[in-house]
Amino acid sequence: MVKPIHIYAAYVVIFAAFFLLILAVPIASFQEDESGWYQILSATCHQKISRSLCIFSDYGIGDCTSQSGVFIDSRADRLQTSVIVDGKTGYKMPVCARDFGLYGAILLVALAYPLIRKLDDTRVPPVIWLILAIVPLAIDGSVQMLSDLGWVPFAYESTNLIRVLTGVIAGGAASMYAIPLLMNMFGDDNRYIAPTKIDGQKNEAKKDGSGNRR
Repeated sequence: MVKPIHIYAAYVVIFAAFFLLILAVPIASFQEDESGWYQILSATCHQKISRSLCIFSDYGIGDCTSQSGVFIDSRADRLQTSVIVDGKTGYKMPVCARDFGLYGAILLVALAYPLIRKLDDTRVPPVIWLILAIVPLAIDGSVQMLSDLGWVPFAYESTNLIRVLTGVIAGGAASMYAIPLLMNMFGDDNRYIAPTKIDGQKNEAKKDGSGNRR
């Protein structure tokens, strides 16, 4: 079986590499055409520039477009990779603002994980907390999608701030569940075994009627 530290290291390296790629693509775009990477990563995200963050020429990160709450339905919105805001050129990240928050939180919580729990602790937190962490993302994304499709009697376009925050909440929770699950799947055979009713019955059987052990 694989040692916990190796499982943890692989998890961190994978998400660190992916998150660095998200940052590297727009930065590299100032020097050369990175349309190939945008096309490859389009398989993971819609890449609408109106719902994305940009890295600008001063290396600041901000909204690519004004967050006016107006839905933009066009192919150009997905294909456009650069903008000029206040005289500064910016290139969008190859994933949307929500995914940026999601992957960033996955990585940050993974890095902090050893400070929170032991790596060989295979206990998985109650699933209710994961569900609660996903609910804000699900509500915001679902209502926005239904509005895009015209299936609700009102128009709703989220903002990048809300997208990032909902992504951060879900992503942070995801690491707290994914790491112990991976330890259970691939780690050393040191599974956590909860006390059972049978164990309690065995202990009671060792006592006589007065409560003293035989």
